[in-house]
Amino acid sequence: MAGTVLIAGGTAGVTFAAETGRAYAAETYEPTVNITNNFAVVATVHPDTVGCNGYKVTGKGTSVGKPVTSATWTQDEVVCTATIPGKYDIKGTATMIEADGDRLTISYTLSAPLTSDTLVYPSGTFKITGGSGNYAFVAGSGKMNARVNLLDHDHVSSSLLGDIQYTG
Repeated sequence: MAGTVLIAGGTAGVTFAAETGRAYAAETYEPTVNITNNFAVVATVHPDTVGCNGYKVTGKGTSVGKPVTSATWTQDEVVCTATIPGKYDIKGTATMIEADGDRLTISYTLSAPLTSDTLVYPSGTFKITGGSGNYAFVAGSGKMNARVNLLDHDHVSSSLLGDIQYTG
């Protein structure tokens, strides 16, 4: 018998269902990392005006979601316009610190088309690089998306969607 596969996406999770003639199985994927960050940034000209031709960017704000329920967000990144033709090339690190001092650290790589629009939507991946407290022995990764208004550095946002594994 021929089998069919249905894949559907949603904000609460992604459902995967497969039908194999007689048997029907459905499994819902719930990401273990689902964090929204809202922050302000300060951009300064990167000293390499040829190889990078971009900016050093620092940011501070807040993070909410899971597994981090409420934390401060700090980031340090380099945004280059010369490394990938026609794109912003963004590489950075970020730390989320909860009120009890637990830290979760990530690295990320994003890109977005160079455009004359003032709204930029970088997307890419993040990797959990470590932490302390409840995050002392963790690993993981996922997708990262951001929304940047080049005229409003006080209201930048990003989201992390992926998985965390506790290895210790």
